[in-house]
Parts: sequence; C-alpha cells; structure tokens
Amino acid sequence: MSIRQCATLSIFLFFFNISYFHLAEGGQMAILKVVLNQEEKGEFFVNVEDDGDFLVRIEDLKKVGFSEIPGKVSVLEGEEFVSVKSMEGVKTVFDEKKLALELTADPHLLGREIFTLRYHRKAKVYYPKDMAGFLNYNLTYFARDSFTYDSTVLTDQLGFRVGDFLFLSDSSYSQRKGDGGQFVRLMSNVTYDRREDLKRVVAGDFFASSGELGSTLNMGGISFSKSYNIDPYFIKYPEIGFSGLASLPSELEVYRDGVLIRKERISPGGFDLRDIPTYVGAGSAEVILKDPFGREQRIRLPYYFTDTLLKKGLHEYSYNIGFLREDFGLVSNRYNDFAFLGFHRYGMSDSLTAGIGAEASRRVLNFGLSSTLSVPWQLGVINASVAWSDSKGERDGIGGSVGYLYQGHNLSFDLLLRSFTRDYSNISIEATQDRTKYEASVGASYFSSTLGSLSLGFDVTKKYVGLDTKSLLASYSRKIIERSNVIANFKRDVKNRVNEFNISINYYFKHGITASSGYQRTDGTSSERIQVTKSLPLGEGFGGRAAFEANQAEPKNFNNYNLQLQYNAKYGQYGGEFISVNRAETYSFTAAGGLTFVKDTLNFSRPIQDSFALVKVGDLKDVRVYLSNQEIGRTGASGKVLIPNLGSYYDNQISISDKDIPMEYAVSEVMKYVSPPLRSGSYIEFGAARIQAFTGTLKVRVGQEIKPLEYIEFKVMVEGKELLSPTGKGGELYLENIKPGKYRGEFKYLDKDYSFDIIIPKSGDIIVDLGEIICE
Repeated sequence: MSIRQCATLSIFLFFFNISYFHLAEGGQMAILKVVLNQEEKGEFFVNVEDDGDFLVRIEDLKKVGFSEIPGKVSVLEGEEFVSVKSMEGVKTVFDEKKLALELTADPHLLGREIFTLRYHRKAKVYYPKDMAGFLNYNLTYFARDSFTYDSTVLTDQLGFRVGDFLFLSDSSYSQRKGDGGQFVRLMSNVTYDRREDLKRVVAGDFFASSGELGSTLNMGGISFSKSYNIDPYFIKYPEIGFSGLASLPSELEVYRDGVLIRKERISPGGFDLRDIPTYVGAGSAEVILKDPFGREQRIRLPYYFTDTLLKKGLHEYSYNIGFLREDFGLVSNRYNDFAFLGFHRYGMSDSLTAGIGAEASRRVLNFGLSSTLSVPWQLGVINASVAWSDSKGERDGIGGSVGYLYQGHNLSFDLLLRSFTRDYSNISIEATQDRTKYEASVGASYFSSTLGSLSLGFDVTKKYVGLDTKSLLASYSRKIIERSNVIANFKRDVKNRVNEFNISINYYFKHGITASSGYQRTDGTSSERIQVTKSLPLGEGFGGRAAFEANQAEPKNFNNYNLQLQYNAKYGQYGGEFISVNRAETYSFTAAGGLTFVKDTLNFSRPIQDSFALVKVGDLKDVRVYLSNQEIGRTGASGKVLIPNLGSYYDNQISISDKDIPMEYAVSEVMKYVSPPLRSGSYIEFGAARIQAFTGTLKVRVGQEIKPLEYIEFKVMVEGKELLSPTGKGGELYLENIKPGKYRGEFKYLDKDYSFDIIIPKSGDIIVDLGEIICE
C-alpha cells in the first residue's frame, strides 16, 4: 500500500466509520491512533482481523514503548506482526468513534527511562588538542626599614603541550643583600593523560604516596595511576539510586532533605534514578510519583554518603618508582635511594572498599592493608588500616589505625586511634628519631539553625622519643544576620597548662568585600584585630587587604599593620605589601605575568594558573568575551583576546556579546563549551563573516531584442563549488559573500545553453550593484 493510498484510507475511515468496519471484517489494514496506558503514542498501521483481533508490527510496538512483547507472531508481506489479544498482561479496548486502539499493559512489559541526576556533560563540547605553551614569571622585591634593599626572588614556570603530552618545569632564583644569587630547579616532568580510561603517566619529578600508614615523598622517576580528576564529571563514589514502575503517565519529583532537586514527566513503564546528588553525611531523599488522577506514591530513601568509598567494581591506584629527592627547594638535582611507593584500592561493593599499599627502599620495606566500610542503617563510616615494616638492622614493626565518622544533620561524631610498635618504620620516618607510640582523638559537634554550631574535641599523642601532647578544643559559630557571623575558638594545652581563646565577627559585603574584627588571648597576652579584604576579580580589577592589630604583652604594648594592594591588569598582575610588626617594617613589590603561545600567536597575560584559551572573533575589534558569564576582556585589532584562567577538563562556557557584532556581520554561534586538557592552551574561533550582497539584472539577447531572464535558475562556479541561484521579476539576481574576481555562469533558456561572466569588484559597500549582465 502506497503512502498516498494510506493517507486516503485514513481520511476515508475518519469520516465514514461504517465503511471502516466493513473493511475490518475483511481483515484489512487501517491507520489507528494507539493509546498506551492513557498516553497517546501516535498513529500506526494496524491489521484488523475478522475475529476482532489486532495485528501490530513488532517494530511499531517497540516505538510505542514495549520492551517485552509476549504474544503470537505472524508474518504478513514479509513483516512480523503480533496479535495484541494474545499478549499476556495487555488489555485491549477499541474506541469506534475515535478510531483509537487503547492498550493497558503491565508496566513490566514497557521500556525503562533512565535519569542521571548529578553532573552531566553538555550535549556539544569541544575537546581541543592544540599545540601550545606558556611561561609564567613572578618577580618580588623585598625591602626593610626606610626601603633598604633586602632580597629579590624570581620564580618561573614553563609549560608546553603537544597532543596528549604536557611538559612542565619550574625554578626559582633568589638573591640577598651581600650574597650571590642562587638558582634552584624545582619540579620538571612530562605528563601523559588518556581521557578514555582516565589513566595518567608521569615521567620526571612527582609526589607519591603509599597510603594512610605509609609515606608521601618527592621522587624522580615514573608514575602510573588511575586519576579520576581527568573527568571531573565521573562519579567514582557510590550514590543512592531508585528504580520504580509507573502504570500511567506520571509526574516524578525528587527531594533531598525537603528541597526539590528534580522534576520530570515520565511515561508508563520502568524508571531508574541514578546518582541522586547528596551531601556528605546522613540525610534523606524522597521520591514522589503523581498519576493523572492525583494519586501520590511517596518513597523515602534514607542515606549516608561519603566520598571515601568507591563504586562497586572501580579501581583506584598509583604505582611509583624512582629515586628519592632530597633538599627539595634548596638544591636542584639531589637524588638518593632507589624506591617504590604505591597503593591500590578496589570497590568490593558499594559499602566496602579494600586497598593495599606498599613501599620499599634500600633500608625499609613496608606493606599495609586498608578498608573503608559504610556502617549499616546509615550509622557512619569506619576506616581501618594495618601495616607491617622491616627496617635494616632493626626488628619488624606493626602499625594500626581505626577511625569512625558519623555526620548527621544536627549531630556529628568522630573517633581516631593510631598505634605503633617501637620499631615500626616507613621511608619518611626511617631517618628520624621521632617515634609515635599512639595518638588518639575524639570529637563531637552539634548544629542548630537557631543556636548555631558547637563542636568539642580532645586529642592526645604519646611518643617513644619526642614530646607528648594533650589538648582540649572547643569552637562555636553562628550566623548573626544574613551576611554576618561570629566564630569563637578555645584550646587548652593540658600538658603545658596554656589556654588560647579567640573570637571574630565577620561581615560579607557585595563585590567580594569582607570586614572582620577579632580578639585573641594566649597565656596572658592579648590582641585586637580589624581587617578589611577585597578578593581579586576574575578579570581586570583591584583586590587587597588592610589590617590593624593592637597587642598587649609584656614588657610593653605594640601595634601591627598590614596593607596589601593587588591589581589584575590585562597583561600582568601587580601588587605591593607593607607589614609592620612591633615597629619592624617590611616592604614587598611584586610583578607577575605570563607569555603564551598558541596558533602562531604570542600573547602577554596574567599568570597562567591552569589552562588558557585564545579566542578569535573574525577580525572584529571591541567584542566582549565572557567566561561563565563574567566579562574577561574585549577583542583587539586582530579580533583576538586571551582567557588566562580556564579549568582543565571542565566544560568551560565561553561566549561573546552579539550586541557588539556589526549588523553587516554574521556569526554561526555565540556560545561554546570547551573542555581543555591539563595546563593546555586552546584556540577558540567564533566565525564572523561579513555579509556583502551583489545585485543586478540578468538579460539575454534574442535576435535584436534584449529580454530579462525572469524566474530561471542559473549556476555560478565559485572556488570549485557550484552555486545555484534563481532570478526574480525583471531578471533580478542576488548573490552573497563572494570574493572579488571573475566567475563563469551558466543557464538553460528555451532549450539552449547559455554562459556569461560575472565580475565581482572589490568594494567596501554592503550592497554592490553589478548592473545589467547581458548574455549573447
């Protein structure tokens, strides 16, 4: 049956129901509106059988929403049809007046909708891999009383990226009055990130760790790790989810701690809610399902969320091998023992994560096990670790740690206990005499929206060799008014019988300005402090700090002053600071900036802290460019502006102001989402094409008569491409955005082929009149 025949039959059946039934009795094909569980799904071809059964194509049943089709299958004209009345769990009603086939199906037979509630990537994201580089510098000049020169420090960082490989190296040069200068290389490495499986390889200098009871060390060598930071939208920790069924089209609402976080219209069938966003600690989510008749179904989902667990089946690891670095920051290239450090964690289930850690050097071997367990009934999290060590020339050692944490809406509690035998060792403590016997801490906090937040704590450390400590701590905070709060802290050093108390009141103004005043008393001395700060803007602008502190102490009182001013300029960051402590004055002046390279373009900028982008908007000047809706700057004479502060791996929203685009220009888009790799430079182009129109009249000479070519189609070859265009009344033609030059045109008129030349002149006009073009 052709499309035209089907359309004719549909109209015929709509107006003449009696004829439809005559056809149905003959087992004919008809177009019926299909309604599934009271939700209209559209019109479909249905074969109406003599016995009142309805045969529907399997493909159409899937389009309607069935995932399982338990019915009798027939083949008609090479296509598979299913008998609706033979489908178990499906009831059928035919509405003669509406020509509608109404199906009521068990929700288990229908498809499932999946909703991911936490972070999700934008639909269209650009992942650049441009070759780019940058050089950061920071020069600080220090002076003392009466601006007497004291020292100068110059630090720099060089970064260069090619594809997935990043080279980074930083160093410092310092010079003091009366001394020669000293140059120190800091960290140098090459990093390779593989986005598809979140793996990272680092060759060079890096920091490595072997776990809670192990070491964290600076090494030179090779590191291989699973780094979830490569995709900040990947959820590695288990979050709550919910699966349900809806018999009718319904409205779904999801609440977290009483606050609506998602609202959806769902079709009949199953639905899955995944990664419901939660806060750290105990809480409650609620799912409300409302059907068309106003009936509600409420499902409460209590949870305890922690970001220390891994989802079931996920791995997290870091394996590091190389030479231990010594005197970092003082000497450039001092490496010593060859060593290995590593850890590996695995999500055994959503409530249990297990791990191992190990480290080895010429003198120490250390191996440990760890686990993180979510306590049933939303009662918190337990972390436990145990490690064994073997030191050259000493006996074996054992260390253990157990911690418990519960965070609720109002009440929280934490406990930590670590204990070590005298001979326990790892690489970081092997060369020291300081040995801990045990350390313990316990704390509790209570929060009330009316009373504020109060926390109490106690910690104690016992040493084999070294100083023991014992402290009591208490803190209190409360919001006073909308933009103000008060914070108070108390500490009692039980061992030395010293008390410390401080209290501060803070007020947060608009535009990043904060004012605070405070009082502090420690062991018989006291001080009062007033401070006003303004944070630096994302783009150009000022920031700074002004502080005054009055101290009452023996043998005499004194005042301290601090004044700092910073300015974010287009090509750098500049600042100065004045500090006076008990009449001893210090001055510093800083100039910092960056030099970037991307797409054959050098740019001066503020320091590059993460990634950067060179944005080009055609050749247009003074077009405003925004990052996350905050103005960064305006394009220069070449249509370019640099954004020095993109977030690596995040979907950065970069946009331009369409109000700054001249009327004679067109842009394809005004917003892009860009996800750059680590410490990279990207070239982001917003195409801005000047609109230039060419008009004229196309005519043909027939004998002695010249006639306008009205309403014909002609073609012009432009840069190897065929451009088709019609003429209008009087032979009017219209062309757009063609470069100056001579082009060949062709058309057919009265069964004859004609050709002609179009000469496009160089002109700054928006509309250029080409005059008459006469074809012979």
